[in-house]
Parts: sequence; structure tokens; C-alpha cells
Amino acid sequence: MKRSTEAEAVEEKAEKAKNVIKVRCRAVLCVMPVLTMLLIPANIFLVNFPGWIMGILCILLCCGLAAYFFYYKTGKAVKIILSVIFAGVSIICSFAPYVIPYWNSYTFKGYSGKIRNYDDMISGEEAADDLKMLKYYLKKLHPMFQKGLTDEVKEVYEQVLKKLERTERITVNDFRKEIQTVLHPIGDAHTTTYNNFPEDRYLSTAPQKICQGYGIRSVNGKTVKQIIEEAKPYYCYETEDWINIDLGSLASLEFYGFSAPFTYEWSRDGDVITESCTEADFVSWEEYLEIREQYFPAGETEGSGNFVFYKIDEEKSLAVLTLTQCIYNQVYIDCVKEMFTQVRQKGIQNVAVDLRGNGGGTSMVGNEFVKYLPADSYADGACDWRWGLFTIHCDAGHIENRQYEDLIFYGNVYVLTDRSSFSSAKDFAMLIQDNHLGQIVGEASANSVNGYGEVVVFHLPNTGLLVQISTKKWYRIDENNPEDYVYPDFPYESGRTMEKLYEVIDTGR
Repeated sequence: MKRSTEAEAVEEKAEKAKNVIKVRCRAVLCVMPVLTMLLIPANIFLVNFPGWIMGILCILLCCGLAAYFFYYKTGKAVKIILSVIFAGVSIICSFAPYVIPYWNSYTFKGYSGKIRNYDDMISGEEAADDLKMLKYYLKKLHPMFQKGLTDEVKEVYEQVLKKLERTERITVNDFRKEIQTVLHPIGDAHTTTYNNFPEDRYLSTAPQKICQGYGIRSVNGKTVKQIIEEAKPYYCYETEDWINIDLGSLASLEFYGFSAPFTYEWSRDGDVITESCTEADFVSWEEYLEIREQYFPAGETEGSGNFVFYKIDEEKSLAVLTLTQCIYNQVYIDCVKEMFTQVRQKGIQNVAVDLRGNGGGTSMVGNEFVKYLPADSYADGACDWRWGLFTIHCDAGHIENRQYEDLIFYGNVYVLTDRSSFSSAKDFAMLIQDNHLGQIVGEASANSVNGYGEVVVFHLPNTGLLVQISTKKWYRIDENNPEDYVYPDFPYESGRTMEKLYEVIDTGR
């Protein structure tokens, strides 16, 4: 009898141990899908890793579930639920690296890898590998290449690849030039590489000349117009007015074929001065900023150092909001609110938004501004968003305008633009023009209203070159407007746009 009791105790103990293991296995089984899913935001926001890792984890996930079903008795309902969950997680995680635009990008995280300098030498094999990686990102992300590279881009790509494979050594700058010839035919100003070289140097005398009102007329006998013309095959643009070459950067000068010594011609209202420079006259970015501070001190003028500020001219009944970057944050929100509060208190009849020189950012700045205008809703344009294997089409529609009812402005609205008003700055102007909320003064926008945007940022593995690629194709808000750009209602050259604005206000047009 005693032995029987002992045997039962042993058996009971073994059963309890088995149940404990089963509970632990079930806990691990429940945690595994969650951890696997968490790797997606980890990749987007924290650290890059190869997509095949997700595939292996999904296989292990399914094997773990199968092993659990094999060793432990499980009810039919539980089996179905767990199978559906694990299958769903496996499908999502397996496709994530090939669908999510931001996979392995540096759009939302910093880059800690090595960036080669512009004059560093790399092997032709390294350059070819970086070019192949660029091709992979283009085919995966750009809306133009849903069915693969176009014939024109493919032809240039294959020519450049063959050239690199035959090349023994090449400078990073020359390699970047080859990349730009591949990207140029796309005709997308957002899809390009950038001069992000860590040891680039800048002309130390430039701040003084700019402060005195001088601009570069020529370098080594070539006028700026000639330089821009020769630069076109290596530049990504939608309108030639967007081409802007930094002739004060040593890397940029080398990129466009200039070598020391340099002879600059500076001009100001017909006055021309000549300056001879060597590489010793170029300094690091930190030193350049210190020199620039001597001629353009922070806080010297109203709003300097801030991306958004406003000024009110009571005599002209005009408030001008200057926005140098399209940044949507509390600083912007507070500044706009403060301006419209002053506009209401002072009875101002005209409000202008100065977007000249604004290179873009987020389109939410326009949406925030419209909250102060008398519109219950406003139209928004359609777009196609590339998600790897798929393209998501978003139809045009109307957005409910959550107005600040106590500060609604019923006066005249103007937007000042020039050939440097790009991306979200262009969107701001289009939002106002196509919804008939105001008028545009100045020059046409820098890029097309039917163009590309919503960029994803990468660094090529061997060179560290910064590449950004568009993922969205945008369409004009007003589908009945045939113009491909935001053309001003009152055209005028950028430097004198304020004169034109005052003229418009005075004549009441």
C-alpha cells in the first residue's frame, strides 16, 4: 500500500512538472510572435539588419508551434486560433523587408557607419556593389519603377555598371557623378544623392563677400550660367531653375571638374572683383560657421536663427509670416496663432506667407495655417504610395477644416514663392491657390505639382553616400488645372516680390 502511494506521488509530481513545462512553453509561444513583430519597428527606428533574418525567425516560429502541437494535447479551437495568429505574423514579418518603404533606411534613425570623403579611393567592385544596392532601392521604392526600371534608366544603369566593373580604382566623388547620371533621367528632384562628405571644406572669404552684397559671377573663367549648363547631366531636377551649385564647397568644385588654384569673379550691381584662392583658403564647416557668425550674427535681425517669424506693417495693413523651412512643431503653431491674434487685434486686412527659398519639410504647416481661414473644408490631392510589391492609391477628397473660430481671418491672403520654393513649400502654395483661398505672388514653384516626394533616406554600404528616394507620386489638387507647376497670379522676380505685393495691395487687386 505504501509503495502504491509513493508511486502515485511520483506520478503526480511528474505530471505537475509536465504541466509547468507546458505552461512555460505556452508562455514562450505567446511571446515569440510579439517579439518577432517588434523587430519591425526596431529596424525602422533603431538598427538595420538583413531581411532574411525575419524569414528565418518566421520559420522557427512555425516550427515552434508545430512542436507544441506535437508534444501537448491542445483543443481544436486553441489550435485554430494559434495557427491563424502565427500564420498572420509569419506572413507580415516575411513580407515586411520587401514591402515597408522604411526598412533598413535612416529616415527615422541616425547613421553611425563610415562615410568616405569625396577624394577617397574605392575599388571598382565596391562602387559596383553600391550601384547595385541603389538599383535595388529604386526598384523597390520609386513609384515610376513598379514594373522595373524604365528602358532609359536601365540603359544608363547598365552602361555605368559595366564601366565600374572595368574600373580598378575610382574616387568617391567620381562615383557619385556616375550615380547622378543614372538618377538624372528620372526627372525627380527628390530622388538624388547629397554631398555629405565629413571632410569637405568651404571658402573662408565667402561670408564677407555675401555680406557686402556680392555673388559669384565665374570660377576659373567659367560663368555660373556655363557651369549650370554643364552640370545638368549630373543634377536631379524638374525645372532648371532648381539647379543650385555650391561653388564655395571644395567637394562640389571637384565634383564639377574644378581644381586649385581657383580664380573667383564676384559681382555686385555691375562692380566686379577678382579673387585668387588655393585649397588653404578653404576651412572646415565648424570654422566656416564661426566666420559666418562674424558677418551674420544670430539675433541681428528680427527672426534670424528661427525658421518662422512674422512682421506686421500697420500702415499697409499687412502681416507677413516668413517660413524658411516647413517644420510643424509647437514653435510654428504658437507663432502662427500669435500672428493671427495680432491681426485680429490690429484689424489687419492682408496676410502674406513668405515661402521664398523654402526647401520644404512637412505639408502639415499648410493645414495648420488654413485653420485660420474661412473654409469649412478644403480639397486635398490624390497620390500613389509605393510599398515595395504594392502601390496604394489614395483618392483626392475633402478635409474637414478644424478652424480656430475666434481667430478666423476674412481678409486677403497672399503666398510669396520663388524658384527655390520646393516640395512642401510648393504644396503650401498649391493648397492656397487650388482651394481659392488666396493668391500667389513671385515666381513659379521649384518642382511639379504632379511630381514625386515622401522620401526615404539610405546610406550606401561601401561609401556611406547619402541617397534619398521618393515613394509617392502626387497629383494636383485641382484636377481641372492643366498647369504642372504653381504659377503665380502676380509674376515678379524673387528679389523684388515684396514690391509687387505692396503694389497689389495698393491697387486692391
